[in-house]
Amino acid sequence: MLKDKSRTPGIMGLFSDDETLLSQFSSELLAQRAGVAINAFPKLSASALLYKLNPKNTDAKNRLHAIDAVLRQWHEAFPRCRTQGLVLSISAIQAMRDNSWEVLGMLLTRAQECDLPLTILLTGTPDQEARLLADTGLGARMHTRHTLRALTGRESLHYIQEQIANHGADTSPFTPARIRRMQALTKGSVSQLNALAHLALLAAWTERAGLVGTRHLRLAAGEVLPVKRSNRRLTVGLFACVVFAACGWHFSGAITGALPFKPPVPARWITKVSKPQAPVQPAIDREVVNQPDAMHQLYTMWGYDASAEEALCQNAGRVNLQCKQGSAPLGTLEQEGYPWIGELKTGDHLNYAVVARVGKDSLDLLMNNRTWQVSRTWFTQHATGNYTLLHRLTPSGKEAITAASDSQDVNWIDAQLSQALNAPETHTHVWTHTLEARTKEFQQNMHLHVDGLPGEDTLMQLMRVNHTTPAILTSLSDSAAATPVQGKKS
Repeated sequence: MLKDKSRTPGIMGLFSDDETLLSQFSSELLAQRAGVAINAFPKLSASALLYKLNPKNTDAKNRLHAIDAVLRQWHEAFPRCRTQGLVLSISAIQAMRDNSWEVLGMLLTRAQECDLPLTILLTGTPDQEARLLADTGLGARMHTRHTLRALTGRESLHYIQEQIANHGADTSPFTPARIRRMQALTKGSVSQLNALAHLALLAAWTERAGLVGTRHLRLAAGEVLPVKRSNRRLTVGLFACVVFAACGWHFSGAITGALPFKPPVPARWITKVSKPQAPVQPAIDREVVNQPDAMHQLYTMWGYDASAEEALCQNAGRVNLQCKQGSAPLGTLEQEGYPWIGELKTGDHLNYAVVARVGKDSLDLLMNNRTWQVSRTWFTQHATGNYTLLHRLTPSGKEAITAASDSQDVNWIDAQLSQALNAPETHTHVWTHTLEARTKEFQQNMHLHVDGLPGEDTLMQLMRVNHTTPAILTSLSDSAAATPVQGKKS
């Protein structure tokens, strides 16, 4: 419907409380039609709107000149816009100020005078529909408006069944009772329903369960839905404290600190004092950790509670991870910044420890639910150099991003580079020279090979800088010399 109606010049309104769903509709429309996307959050005034439409414009006081500059820029960027039309998508219109509506009206009028079919798609909360209709001039230009309401219980059941059928599943892992509970928890929100179903299926897959149970749904709801804090327990606790304090004050005269008589003591009563035995200190040479147990500990650091049978290197792709194995010195692994499994020669056997912290003079190793602190010299003497580490792939499950990557990976690398370089997003769906230049800038800042192509090393450092993956802790003030081996309970 949006694609067909977008060919008619004017205003379209799409309203819902589900901001994620509105964003998906806008992205899908702009993927099929030439257009420009603007986010009004947190506030959008008339001057800010003109700047976002054309950042190169310096004459913001004369709105007519600024709008003409915007139309000239669109003619250069989209040569076919006179025949095929152009879509301007503005999201979160509840953050727009009143003076920005006048700019939209002038933009529509000027585009019509310049023979440019312009369609404006406005998305926001449902209360903005009445505000848009009440605005003088814009309400008459709105030819399409629709409000996306929440799904009912029956609609949620049909929606999940259709999703399962589209993915080729023979049987549904969700019972009707679970679907009704999911609809009640999400209140019919499509995006929250999708996220809740995804995490519940992931929890069931981790436990090798055929159906999604109550526990899986509860764990998923704790990650997706906001926590509702209740003051009932606090009120009951305060009431109990007041009652106990009043009773203690009333009966304080009957309470004494000694008995009214002295108990008899036997003549040959000798109290035996037991000598406490010193606890056995753990020794790292006596620890035995195989590679599957170390892989389970590494998966746990990534937030996946997989069983020992499933925590294998070849199963990393199931959770969009890449398992990397090889041989490298300590300095190289420290520079990558990811926790890794190091192979150690302790005693007369091989051990496998997860390196969680690398300091100036010491390291922290995770073995058998204990944190061992060793010196760098000890680790260098006992490490064989073999390592295993995990790093995250792109949203499409790729190790690198090229010019042939899909729009999902391009949008993701655009957001990651913008966050790392503190620059605005380009909102592009294809690989551009701007993304290549930003990749080179990031590679130069991180002392990587500068080629403008986000390969495996570049993506690993990019996600580590943006704190989207686990990283080893580095002590900058570790000046004291560490003892050769120390063990402590974690």
